Amino acid sequence: MKITSVQAPSMLRPLTCVASVLLAGALSLGCVASAEGDWERETVGEAADELSAWYAWYHGTTDNSVGVNLDPTPDEATCVLSGVAGNLSVGSSWFQGHQSAAFVRWQSGQWNFIAHGGAYTDNLNHTSWEGNPVNGHATCFYYTANVKNATWDSQPAHLGVAPPVKIAELSTTAGSTRQCFLSGVLGVHEVWDTTRFARVVKKTSTDANHPTTGWYVEGNMPDSSNDGSHAAVMGRCVDFPSDRTFTSGQVIGTAAGTPTTITSGSGVKGCALTEISGVFNQNSWTDGALITAPSTLNGNWTISVSNNKSARWACVE
Repeated sequence: MKITSVQAPSMLRPLTCVASVLLAGALSLGCVASAEGDWERETVGEAADELSAWYAWYHGTTDNSVGVNLDPTPDEATCVLSGVAGNLSVGSSWFQGHQSAAFVRWQSGQWNFIAHGGAYTDNLNHTSWEGNPVNGHATCFYYTANVKNATWDSQPAHLGVAPPVKIAELSTTAGSTRQCFLSGVLGVHEVWDTTRFARVVKKTSTDANHPTTGWYVEGNMPDSSNDGSHAAVMGRCVDFPSDRTFTSGQVIGTAAGTPTTITSGSGVKGCALTEISGVFNQNSWTDGALITAPSTLNGNWTISVSNNKSARWACVE
């Protein structure tokens, strides 16, 4: 299940790996060489009676801004971020530039998964990719009820940290439980060179930064001091049946990024990220926080978090 063929930061051809478990329980795993939109969407659908399937995709590149389309459609599943590694401290959001990014967006009726390094605009007004790697993992849950999206954007450092952005209320319908996940992280020049965080949080009481209860997406990155480019954090919520079992936790990184098992038992589970924290400025495909899906439908999920980083996760069974 590991992406073992994309270790060198100088990789010129992006590699995509997919691991999907469908209702029949068969696992497919493959890697193929592979060469940004209306990512936000709200849906109202029905929640399945039980978690009977999940879909996971691993995708890492230095310069592929097109991304890959995931098999489940937004009418079938809700896809979110389950891992990010590499260098998020390169890039620009202006003109022909690109932020270093890992995110899952809705585009033209499909889930589109982007993971690439940063780029700047050169003196000929062309895109100049910097070659830094970004590796992303995505998980799709086969639930589509009341999907909500929001994006937090950084602001100039002299204005302080930009306030949290509300994604959704705590819950909207009887018999359902809302869970939110990260759906994207975008970085620019030097903003992840010191310890930063990107997260979704559930607030059951109010405070100065969260004036109403609900789910919020937030970060603490400033705009780039180089050109004022914006960093961003994306969050996505979906309603699950209230009889599902939810677990969550935090993993502190180790120097070796040793995998930690985060689920147990034989039921079908699915997991994704709710927070990453630390310094993300290494040209590495594995330096980060990466949740890995099991090799069987009802197997257990693991997370690998590198040194000086931490991650929070949530799983649904």
